[in-house]
Amino acid sequence: MKAIRRASKRVSRKAVSPVVATVILVLISVVAGVMLWLWVSGFTSASTAQQPVLYERIKVESANITKTDTSARLIAYVRNVGSVLVNVTTVYLFDSNNTLVMMSSLTPVSIKPGEVKRVAVDIDLTIIKRGLAYTVMVVTGNGVETRYTFVVQY
Repeated sequence: MKAIRRASKRVSRKAVSPVVATVILVLISVVAGVMLWLWVSGFTSASTAQQPVLYERIKVESANITKTDTSARLIAYVRNVGSVLVNVTTVYLFDSNNTLVMMSSLTPVSIKPGEVKRVAVDIDLTIIKRGLAYTVMVVTGNGVETRYTFVVQY
């Protein structure tokens, strides 16, 4: 019986050596680091697929409405302030209450980086009132948009 007690005491006194414990902790840290790296790299690779859209940047430098006896024309000067070629495809016009007044799809107007182009759209003369503020929104084919507010003074 004494032999059994001594054996059980020896087993209960044994523990993992400090070297083995250190190796286990290092392995756990390395595995956790690899898993974190894989998780983060998955986010960065997913976001780089849309980089061309991120480099598109446009700005409306001025806008106004010109009129003749029977018609009116919205003219906006759009600058490409980004680093890639942009194609302006849609123009929206909102009144001062932010209500959509007009929407027009265009034949794409290509604008090189740093270049300014005139974007013109024919509009119905009856929807425009002189002296009121309007906002023009210009949109590229990739969905990048910019707005410009002006007062009609024709």
